[in-house]
Amino acid sequence: ELLFLYGFVIENNPDDCLMMCYPVDALKNLPSSECKAVLLGIQNAKLRWLLSRNFLDRGYFSGKATQFEDSKKGMLNLDSSYSWSGQRKAPSYLKRLVFPEDLLSSLRILAMCEQELLQVSSLLEEIVGSDGNEQRQPSSRELQSAIWEVCGDSGALQMLVDLLLAKVMELEEGSGTAASDLELLNSYCIMDKMVVTSICNDEKKMDRKKWSCIVYRRAQKELAHLFLQEAEHLLNLCLQGQL
Repeated sequence: ELLFLYGFVIENNPDDCLMMCYPVDALKNLPSSECKAVLLGIQNAKLRWLLSRNFLDRGYFSGKATQFEDSKKGMLNLDSSYSWSGQRKAPSYLKRLVFPEDLLSSLRILAMCEQELLQVSSLLEEIVGSDGNEQRQPSSRELQSAIWEVCGDSGALQMLVDLLLAKVMELEEGSGTAASDLELLNSYCIMDKMVVTSICNDEKKMDRKKWSCIVYRRAQKELAHLFLQEAEHLLNLCLQGQL
């Protein structure tokens, strides 16, 4: 936002965000896509999410997560999407989860196979039928809990890893890694409107707009890798918990 609206960036900005999205065209090609679209509608789910750099503070690789272990301050509100019956326990990594609830709730729906859809439908029929003869629409919370009961997080986390891998490849295509961006920045002198560094050759000068673009690009690549690292670790923990 700073770059595109105001023409500058802040290095190591704690408010930097990574935009994640699930392609709408890909949704149309999923098995049982119409049913999944209905479930997403019940949850008012979005297929686009902003992952803020400060989310990483509670993660496994930040070195800061211990401050979140015994306090709800700074934690994402995740309890609403977990089991009401106790058949499937809340995951051990709940307090270290860096991804927002609405992202995982949406991905659980998208990752469901047809058998899981049938099981979720059966659970919801039991819930709705328990209120008497009147038929009603299941609430968003009931839907989230039913999906958690049936699916857990493994499918959603695998899809998240795949999305982040695709994001990394997209960001690095044609421009290289974050390390190559840093090398590029270090090899050039910044040329401001008011000041030009006299010791730089003309070939080694870079205007501030181009410098800002590379700083932003590098930060996006770093964020994508950091969130990918967290997602891969969460997936491993999730799969270990199922053994």
